[in-house]
Amino acid sequence: MRFVTIIGAAGLLASLCSAPATAGEAASVSAQDALSRLVEGNKRFVRGESIHPHASADYRASLAHEQHPFATVLACSDSRVTPVLIFDQGVGDLFVIRVAGNVVDDDVTGSIEYAVDHLGCPLVLVMGHKSCGAVTAAHHAFVAHDLQEEPQEILSLLARIAPAMRGLDRNKPTEGQVDEAIEKNVRIAIQRLSACHDLHESLEAGKLQIRGAVYDLETGAVHLLGD
Repeated sequence: MRFVTIIGAAGLLASLCSAPATAGEAASVSAQDALSRLVEGNKRFVRGESIHPHASADYRASLAHEQHPFATVLACSDSRVTPVLIFDQGVGDLFVIRVAGNVVDDDVTGSIEYAVDHLGCPLVLVMGHKSCGAVTAAHHAFVAHDLQEEPQEILSLLARIAPAMRGLDRNKPTEGQVDEAIEKNVRIAIQRLSACHDLHESLEAGKLQIRGAVYDLETGAVHLLGD
């Protein structure tokens, strides 16, 4: 599913992207507002019209003693997947966690809990991407049974992606199966985060939304996953 347009007024968009956010303003941003900023930023990025907000020396200095990111993004470590650029945001706008295969472990969960509980982020976006090397490697290992000799730490990482290999449509070509697994891997990450006690409480209280998306390396577009 493609992102839908949520912010239409150019004046409002400009004010959201360029005006420094105070602590009070950051706290008042809703999950839907945060998602809207990501949506519009990605559209600018795709069109090649990025504005690179919040990059001035003065703005950077204003954040020296505090931060108020409006969204948290869990993304892959892939060098081509850079959330601040993909969503056309600036210094202090996004709290980003990156790990190969955008997997969830205790360190990732703790980092996200910090962003939600201490920084007040109302939105967590788990973002996979097309042609993910980690998911492809997991497919080779657990579907094609072509497990290469790898360090134990890499095998441990692939094991976290293994659940996304269950129930794949074996009638699809390998690329189609990997695409399916990439989306499933995002959904599994959301399930794991949602089951975390503190994050679950924030979800139940309406203080947090956790959404999923897949980034297209070729087009630059981010596609939200439906429920």
